[in-house]
This record gives sequence, structure tokens and C-alpha cells, in this order.
Amino acid sequence: MSNIVCKRLGIEVPILQGPMAWASNSVLSAAVSNAGGLGIMGIGFSPAGIFQSEITRIKTLTEKPFGCNLITAVPDANELLEIILKEHVPVVELETTPAFYESLSGFTTKLKANGTIVIGKVSSVHEALVLEKAGCDFISVKGADGGGHIYGYTGTFSLIPQVVDSVSIPVINSSGVGDARGVAASFALGASAVEIGSRFLLADECQIHSNYKKAILEAKEGDTVLTGASVNDAVRGLRNSLADKVLGIEKQFNGEEAAGRIQKICSGSLRKAAVDGDMENGSVVVGQIVGLLNKKQTAREIIDELISPSLRESSNFMG
Repeated sequence: MSNIVCKRLGIEVPILQGPMAWASNSVLSAAVSNAGGLGIMGIGFSPAGIFQSEITRIKTLTEKPFGCNLITAVPDANELLEIILKEHVPVVELETTPAFYESLSGFTTKLKANGTIVIGKVSSVHEALVLEKAGCDFISVKGADGGGHIYGYTGTFSLIPQVVDSVSIPVINSSGVGDARGVAASFALGASAVEIGSRFLLADECQIHSNYKKAILEAKEGDTVLTGASVNDAVRGLRNSLADKVLGIEKQFNGEEAAGRIQKICSGSLRKAAVDGDMENGSVVVGQIVGLLNKKQTAREIIDELISPSLRESSNFMG
């Protein structure tokens, strides 16, 4: 029986590389696509010029399917949508917030009419139902143990089967997986594919600062912390000076006062870590599976290890 995600996306193995700001650019995403998975560029927060240039660049690096994320809450979302439509990007991972639920179908209708496959990113059963109704082709589920921005409070392997039971479209697990065991567990819980973020931070083709990779390699289980949850802007990453400052603000202040102070000290923090290599004042985002991340490899080597030979044979991915 062929894998429905592989068949629809035109990829060889059911491994997607998750979009990560300042980490998954055209180089990494092309490498993943060339290795048989689906590379998704994390350019949803980028200005239109960079957004356009990264799409142009990835087309020179791969002839395989690729994707990018689109965040409906950003001010220039419609401008970015027009670039996607003009460039005929094969796959888009759509992210949103409750305030923009009503406009979702406008995005999915235009994308699908242009031949783009739409993956809806969710963190709860309710959100999965909203994005399914809006017309998404697949649902990508991110649990509270994932890295980066977290919008829900249920762990990955508790959330996956509940979403699978609630929607009628294929589900992709996009958190909590660091090796082939996690891939197999995802399939056992009903997911049709797996989206990997944190492990690809250690890919040779990932161009984040060497300090960032070193910090991940040295981290152990329990070294991540969730900050900003009290102001509905939760981020999971390695504990450092920045994280401690945010947690301190959350203890001392609340509401708009806390949110404003956190925004001020966190502005540009992703770039500080990923580009500048500042491991104390930057946001070193990574998931709770960080303790499993112990070596640097090429994107192809990572994919080969994620899909064990027995799983590859039993699933007959492309059919």
C-alpha cells in the first residue's frame, strides 16, 4: 500500500523538513528534497524581497518538489501569497492564529486553484478541525514538546491520535521525533508522514552558526525550557541568560506589561543565535528531543537513518 503523503507530494520517503526561521533556507531545504524528502523553507516572516530570492534560489538547487511556510498573521501575508502563486511553489505549510481563522479559506482557495498542496500547521484538535474545514490537504501536528514557537499544551504523542481520530484528511507528525523509533511510533499512532525540525539543525547543509550546533550537541535531556507561555507567546529552546530573563519577567509582571518587556528583550533573538552565534542573548530554539541529537550529518544521511530499511520495505512508500 503506497504512502498517501509521498504520492501526493511526489517524494520518495515520508520525511518533511520543518520550516525554521534563520535555519531552513533554500540550501538546507533543497538538500532534503534532493535526498528524497520534502524541504520546507522557513521564510514566512521574511520581507518580500528575501522571500522571493529564496524561492528563486531553491529552483536552481533542486528539480524536486519543495515548499515554504506562509503565516497568515504577518502584515504582508497577501503579498507573500502573490509571490507563491506567481512562482508556483509546489507545497505551502500554512500557519495562522485564531484572529485570522475567517480569512483562511481565502488563502487555501487561491493556493489550491494554483495547484499548490496546502499543509495546515496545528497544535490542537480544535485547530485541526478549523484548518480541515478551510480546505487544507494535510494536517501537520506540533505538540508542546516541539522546538520554537508553541501554540498548544498537549504533548506530541498524546495529541497525534486525537487529531487522527478527529479529521478525515492525512495527518503529519511535526514534533517529538529524533530517530527511526519516533518515526515508527508516529506511524503506529496514525500519522502518514513525519516532519522533522530539530535534527536537521545539525545537518551539514544547515547554515546556522557553529556555536548553535555545538550547544545542541552538548545539551542533555531536560535542558530546554518553555518561555513566554503566560503571555501566549510560548517558545521552547535551550535555557540561557535570555530565557532566564524572560522567566523572571513572567514572575514579576503579567498581561501587557509582561508581553511588552518580553518583546523588547527578545526582538531579533532568533537571528542573534542562528546567525551571530550568541548563545546567551539569542533564542536557541530546539525541541525536547535534544538529548537524542548527538552528531552532525548530511541531510541525506539523516533521512537514511530516520527511515530504517525494514520500515522502508514494509511501507512501500511510493507504491
